[in-house]
Amino acid sequence: MSAILIKNIGTLVTGKLESPLRQADSIFIQDGLIRAIGNGLSHAADQVVDANGITAIPGLIDSHSHPSIGEYTPAQNSLGWITNYMHGGVTSLISAGELHLPGLPLPPDARTALSVAIVTKRCYDNLRPSGVKVHAGTLLLVPGLTEKDFDEIQSLGIKLVKFIFYDYSLLPSGEAERYVTWAHARGIKVKIHSGGVSRSGVSQVAGFEIVQKIKPDIIGHITGGPIPMPEEDMIRIVNETSCYAEICSSGNYRLALSLIRAVKVRNSFDRILIGTDTPGGTGVIPRGILREIAFISSVGEVAPEKTICMATGNVGRAHDLNLGILEEGRPADLVLLHKITGSVAKDALDSFAKGDLPGISYVIIDGEVRVAGRSQQTPPPERIASQSCC
Repeated sequence: MSAILIKNIGTLVTGKLESPLRQADSIFIQDGLIRAIGNGLSHAADQVVDANGITAIPGLIDSHSHPSIGEYTPAQNSLGWITNYMHGGVTSLISAGELHLPGLPLPPDARTALSVAIVTKRCYDNLRPSGVKVHAGTLLLVPGLTEKDFDEIQSLGIKLVKFIFYDYSLLPSGEAERYVTWAHARGIKVKIHSGGVSRSGVSQVAGFEIVQKIKPDIIGHITGGPIPMPEEDMIRIVNETSCYAEICSSGNYRLALSLIRAVKVRNSFDRILIGTDTPGGTGVIPRGILREIAFISSVGEVAPEKTICMATGNVGRAHDLNLGILEEGRPADLVLLHKITGSVAKDALDSFAKGDLPGISYVIIDGEVRVAGRSQQTPPPERIASQSCC
């Protein structure tokens, strides 16, 4: 693979909450990995990208997506959505379940749920639309699964299972708790659909009491997808559990603000993830993650470099993925962006702080340039990066 030297970076956001900004103006990439970060680097490279003083951030990770068949989404009868998300700065997608396959019975029986997880995992392992990493194959937990089923998904590298259709009247049987135990014994994370019923009409309602009984790792769209749990339940989850909690574009924005206020009190920003919960009834939103960062930064008054961590490093850590952080030895997934022409902001971070979207100039995934000059999904940034060969 070719080597890339990015120089003249104005601001570098790391994706790590403990040190979200790094004083560096150069990144050297080789064989898909970040090899060096520093000031005035002069490594020999096949390509040199002059960042022209704009901001570098880790590639965004959508913590809650619903891939189905390649880049086609039956939920909106749309093509090319993953490429469009990449132009919105998304370099990785985490599947919250492949729910929208045409004709899929809802809720699925155990054999169907397992089959869908296996097929979609294998398909997306062989397909990376526009370079985007699609972590698919999330197993939907329904009655009747066996411990051998968990062995099988572990052998395939599936890292996530999800409660959404499980009948919680069956909790006294202990089956749901066994699922959590089997998952954790294999290093698999457990997610739960929270709040009211979903577009499917057959998902199960879950608030604080169900969360306490099941003890998942991640609360899916805690502020609504689209209907949130009661506000007091949400606050109790922040105060009384250690679960990760997602804010999604599909949700209730008043509750998102309430969540952020509760998180501020406990300084538990490390538990917050950002996703879109799309494609689905909310649609296809290529700039969805950017919009959530702008909302939390401006209305929620959280430093933009911290909010960006909620859509990068936090998501990687929550899912045990080596993603979302600009650091030596990590995959070279990053975005170069700047204020949009006409914005009153000073730069990309100030854009988020003011509630504006920045414009994307470059997207790089595993050391390969996927967007150069300007994105097809954001207005042009005031300054763009440029590329030359050595």
